[in-house]
Amino acid sequence: MKIKLEKLILKNFKGIKELTINFAALTTILGENGTGKSTVFDAFMWTLFGKDSHGRSDFEIQTLDPDNNVIHGLEHSVRLVLNIDGTHKTLKRTLKERWVKPNGKAEKEFKGCTTDFDVDEIPVKQKEYQAIINGIIDENLFKMITSPLYFPNMNWQKQREILLDIIGDITDEKVINYNSKLKVLLPLLTDGVDNFNKRVKASIAKLKEEVRSIPARIDECNNNIKVIDAAALKLRKEVILGYINSLDEQIADSSKASEEKLKLQEELFKLTDELSEKRNRAHLESVKPLNDIQNKINETRNKIQDAAFNLKNFESKRERIFNYIESAKEELEKLKSEKQTLLNKYHLEYDRIFEFDTELVSCPHCGREYDVDKIQEIKADALFKFNKSKENVLAVITTKGKKAAADIIEFTEKIKNNENDAESLRLKVIELETQKANLDADLEKLEKEKELLTQTKIIKFEGQDELQTKINSIQSEMDKFKFNDNSELKVKKKTFQDELEEINITLGKKDVNEDLKKRMEALNQEEKKLQIKIAELEGKLYLSVEFIRTKVELLEDSINKKFKGAVTFKLFENQINGGLSETCEALINGVPFSDANTASKMNAGLSILNTLCEHYGVYAPVFIDNAESINQLIDTDSQLIRLVVSLNKELKVEVAS
Repeated sequence: MKIKLEKLILKNFKGIKELTINFAALTTILGENGTGKSTVFDAFMWTLFGKDSHGRSDFEIQTLDPDNNVIHGLEHSVRLVLNIDGTHKTLKRTLKERWVKPNGKAEKEFKGCTTDFDVDEIPVKQKEYQAIINGIIDENLFKMITSPLYFPNMNWQKQREILLDIIGDITDEKVINYNSKLKVLLPLLTDGVDNFNKRVKASIAKLKEEVRSIPARIDECNNNIKVIDAAALKLRKEVILGYINSLDEQIADSSKASEEKLKLQEELFKLTDELSEKRNRAHLESVKPLNDIQNKINETRNKIQDAAFNLKNFESKRERIFNYIESAKEELEKLKSEKQTLLNKYHLEYDRIFEFDTELVSCPHCGREYDVDKIQEIKADALFKFNKSKENVLAVITTKGKKAAADIIEFTEKIKNNENDAESLRLKVIELETQKANLDADLEKLEKEKELLTQTKIIKFEGQDELQTKINSIQSEMDKFKFNDNSELKVKKKTFQDELEEINITLGKKDVNEDLKKRMEALNQEEKKLQIKIAELEGKLYLSVEFIRTKVELLEDSINKKFKGAVTFKLFENQINGGLSETCEALINGVPFSDANTASKMNAGLSILNTLCEHYGVYAPVFIDNAESINQLIDTDSQLIRLVVSLNKELKVEVAS
């Protein structure tokens, strides 16, 4: 699609009173600074999108006087004629002031501006106008193909997105086929090179962590290897075993003399247990009446607590009811006063009579008195409004009075009901006080009965003296035995047993030493295997980086071919760690676009613009600002409009077919 600008008509637009420009394939607009060259570009963009050439929608359109104040009463419009693939389309946007005369005021007041829209001389609404413009071309695409500097100054991510859209995606297979060394990666890149890199790096990090831990584990094994003299330890073990056997024999001899004493002691324990059991049984029998009376005391105390709680609860309820009755009586008095006030207002309003305002019989503007019929009409209307107002006021007062009367009845009933409830609670309080006093008397009686039962008395059971005599007799026989103390022998034996255990543990470490040496060798072999795995993964990681660099080379080559060498794009940057980061920077002969001179920037921008037009299949008028600084522009299939600073005091238009 080719869009050409054929005509532009400005009226009162940004200080230009009236200007008509007919455009050709190449149009040059000359003039001093401030004569309105950029205004032509602004008018073109405003008509289409309501913004100036810089994308601003809030720029000043209205004509200003020498003091920089808006000159009111003017219409500001731009009409343009487009040739779209041979079909003419006329578009017009008009800014108008809106003046409104408020009621009761002689002068009109400014209420802002409105915008009107015309398509092919037919007025349309804004939504329809925008739909027609969008149907011709997208606003962002239009900016990219009408201004050579627009695309290079876009956000780099957006530039990159558009460039990759132009060349299409480069598949993994294409990258691998381009570099045969990468074929080993083909079955590994099932979910993309980025995920593959993440997995490989994670695996390498994990393996390196394992490798770092191995020297410490080997050192730990080496530190745990103990140097021992096995022959000397075995000889010492035989000597200790002999000592222990000798001590066992001595301990056995001393134990035989104690067997008879142990039998007597066992009999003594049985008789002592029997005595204790019978005493306990006798004690339980003696304290049963005391336990019974204590249970009654506890039960009575619980009843007293319940009665006290209920008594307090009912007293609190009664107090709350009294408080409510007092507040309800106060509210009742307020309602009665409010009802009386409403009754007084009702009588005042009812007695109010109609008085006609004599000022209404004359015209408020000229002072001339109306004729009789007009005066009667005004008087009748005033009387009607008076009666209607009076009726409304009386209705409102009546409604409020009825509500107040109903509230008085309601509060009177509530006060009566609460007084009845208070009387019921008073009787209940008297009942609970009587009940608590009776329970207090019962508790005092039970406490006295308990005091009589707790007096000390001797506890005895049948056969107690005979059982105590047997216990004393056995104790006397046990006292006749000589006590044989073999504790020293046992201490010596324990000492030798501890030394024997330590010797056995030390001898056992010989086998542990062998296991530790085998473990150290296994760890050395494991470290070698891990290093081999790391080397294999690092080789794959190197290939993946090579894959990315190859893909970068293909991407940049494909993109730069699209721009025929006038401009190239840098899509990736090398990082310090050897990786790549995404970017998008236009280069002119290897120099960043932002650092190039004006002419180079403009021609590079035209080259980008040509490629965009070719890709999207759309050509539109291209505006070249400050064109006087460029000796030679590259060729383009788009219509060119050059804005040139010259010595002309007024705008001058030159066309070339």
